Amino acid sequence: MPLIVVLPLLAGGLGFGAGFWSGSGATKLLKIGAIGGGCYVAYRVIKGGK
Repeated sequence: MPLIVVLPLLAGGLGFGAGFWSGSGATKLLKIGAIGGGCYVAYRVIKGGK
């Protein structure tokens, strides 16, 4: 991939990560719980489809 494509993607990813993890501890726990729940549901759907 050309550097002109990779650099903005990396910058966007770093900005998203910094914004995602900023905030109070309770907010972080809610975000982690939401991601975990979504991953679990996706896992169940994928395993159920096989």
